[in-house]
Amino acid sequence: MYSNFFGFKERPFKLLPDPTYLFLSRGHEEALAHLKYAVAHGDGFVEITGEVGTGKTTLCRVFLDRLPDDTEAAYIFNPKLDEVQLLKAINDELHVTSSANNAKELVDALNSFLIKMKAAGKNVIVIIDEAQNLSIDVLEQLRLLSNLETTRSKLIQIILVGQPELAEMLDSHELRQLGQRVTLSCYLAPLTFKETSAYIEHRLQIALTKPGHLFSKNALKEIYRYANGIPRLINIICDRSLLIAYSRNRKKVSGNVVRMAIRELWSRGDHRNQFSLKRHTALVAMIASAAVLAVLLLPGVVQRDAGVVTPLTALPEPVPEIEDIPVVAVPLVTHEAALEPLPTEPAPVPADTPVALRTYLEQADPSETRYSAMSELLSLWEVESDIQPYLVSIKDDSTFFNLVAKQQGLKLQTIDGNPDLVRKLNLPAIFKFESPDATQPIYLTLEKIQEDQEIFKAQTMETAVSIPYDALAAQFKGTIFMAWKNHLGFEGTIPFSYPKGSVIMLKMLLRDIGYDDVALTPEYDKGTQAIIKDIQQRNNITPDGFVGPLTKIVLYNERGDFPAPRLKDYEPLLNDHS
Repeated sequence: MYSNFFGFKERPFKLLPDPTYLFLSRGHEEALAHLKYAVAHGDGFVEITGEVGTGKTTLCRVFLDRLPDDTEAAYIFNPKLDEVQLLKAINDELHVTSSANNAKELVDALNSFLIKMKAAGKNVIVIIDEAQNLSIDVLEQLRLLSNLETTRSKLIQIILVGQPELAEMLDSHELRQLGQRVTLSCYLAPLTFKETSAYIEHRLQIALTKPGHLFSKNALKEIYRYANGIPRLINIICDRSLLIAYSRNRKKVSGNVVRMAIRELWSRGDHRNQFSLKRHTALVAMIASAAVLAVLLLPGVVQRDAGVVTPLTALPEPVPEIEDIPVVAVPLVTHEAALEPLPTEPAPVPADTPVALRTYLEQADPSETRYSAMSELLSLWEVESDIQPYLVSIKDDSTFFNLVAKQQGLKLQTIDGNPDLVRKLNLPAIFKFESPDATQPIYLTLEKIQEDQEIFKAQTMETAVSIPYDALAAQFKGTIFMAWKNHLGFEGTIPFSYPKGSVIMLKMLLRDIGYDDVALTPEYDKGTQAIIKDIQQRNNITPDGFVGPLTKIVLYNERGDFPAPRLKDYEPLLNDHS
């Protein structure tokens, strides 16, 4: 319709997953890195969540297209199946021949296939899209599939992709066993304002016969306010805006044109509120109601009563092309963590930030600090600190730190905003600070504690930064990455995913730290669980009785003779359990 007018080869904002228009935001790239890492290591479940329209299905298809030759994949895009139907669908996707109509025989056939693949050096993954629609019974069947394994490795990797409701399901008590097996989680956030602008420009330049800029800066701002970074909504509003500009014989889309497009979409009932309201409080719902009321007062918008759409007026004549015309904003109830404010002047570092830290944050080069902080952390562990060049290009923090740590025989534990726990665990860690301009984070390694002063360092720093502990604990809310060493090598989370022998090893370790009455049996009995809960309680860890990474770190600390860098002199609590 408008293609010839603007010089398009084809419409640039069609709602189709066309690989020609593929745009990978930082969030998409990080999610892909998570998936690649998970497949390479083959442990547990992977969970990818994101709001409606954020590109989860596109991400799945890109990932499938980029799979190496040694990986077989089953892609299930219709999860409204029962257990038998799901198993049949998986077998069909993997070309597993079976005429069975019951779960046991279907699983047996799948297991035989997986063993053959493993013997041939191939990995097998199952990707389930729209996984929030899976029933409890089907999710339980998937958990049982993850039990297919050899003595050394899993035979199948399962990736669950869905809306945020999926994360809520996996956090539920009913699915706690499955939730415990999720080893990697990634939230696919909407595009930022900068990414939204780049996304629009990317699609335009592919579709245009000659390079050009069709959307004004104000138009981009209005699109972002409307779509909040959701690619599907960006496509809808851009397509509508181009159509209106064409109908008005305008070669460029202005902010005013976008606002007219928004009113048209509202008049059709094409509202933006595609998010699950149950994730919002009553207060947010009230705010949303007020916003809708404000919209109804605009000319050209419809009135809704008991599901009947009644036009208030015809669309008004276009207002003059003046970009600074005041308009009434049309807010949207949306996931608050996904929002990014429109560009502003760089935010100053809070005045109450300790002087040494404030000075460093203002002067540091953010692009160097992640590498430098990790190199400093490795040097504290006295391991090789020469990070492989290809790892530096990995954008996702968790993936980068995990891979570097793994190469040096270390493990990595991520801690969210809890300096107190780091002090308790008594191991060096990387702190992720916000830079003054809020563009790139800045990383510093906490290497020691002296007289209630936190000493931070990075290899590019000439001098260390000293911060009073109380000041750091009060201000820091970011992410912390802690390297640790699994000295005894017992894996898994007891009492969930753990190999035989781990319980015996755990009990021997408990004996070493003073619990002489622990019986050396392979059962994780109530008495042992009670001891673990007590140790967790005393170390500010949730006393759930599950022996995961944090608890293992504490147990190694308690024994006291494993080589590890310490933030401060550690005094084990040997025999202090009466």
